[in-house]
Amino acid sequence: MTPAVFILIVVLAVVASTITLIVRGALSGKKADAESIRLREQRHAAGPVAGLVIRPLGPSDRPGWEPLWNAYCDFYGESLPASTTDTTWQRLIDPQVPMRGYLACDADGTVLGFAHTVLHPHTWSPKTLCYLEDLYVTPSARGRNVGYSLIDFLWRLAETEGWGRLYWHTETTNAAARRLYDRFRPADGYVRYTITL
Repeated sequence: MTPAVFILIVVLAVVASTITLIVRGALSGKKADAESIRLREQRHAAGPVAGLVIRPLGPSDRPGWEPLWNAYCDFYGESLPASTTDTTWQRLIDPQVPMRGYLACDADGTVLGFAHTVLHPHTWSPKTLCYLEDLYVTPSARGRNVGYSLIDFLWRLAETEGWGRLYWHTETTNAAARRLYDRFRPADGYVRYTITL
């Protein structure tokens, strides 16, 4: 066998292996998508969470809030030091700090989700703006109007408080979140730039 034939056989084997991996990945992706759709339909069929209550975070809520906070950080691939979580918690419950936290709880008081906001001034208006920094709903409660209810609560609060705007952003690839957000308004077309220090 000549070296050229040997190289050709190796290249064909690599191409065949690559094609096999691509096909397997596509099939497994379709399977995962089908499972996600099945689970979403199952949750939707259960309907909205009965007795859902949206309320401000209080000092005694940390045991219910923290596991969701950790899951939220995991979702975004963040591993925060305990001191950062402690600082975040203290800010959320301190009325002197412009950060606020809100919980979504079922009729039994089980925490199903949270929203964290930051209030800040605006150069184009004397009104305060509300930035929805974090929104999280437990996987078992997704598709059951919990996330929608948290945003709707904030929208009503913004109207009551006279804020100039409620806004947020998400990753362009976060399709589930974008389906929820598009129920309020389509994305506004702004592009975010970040300098991490």
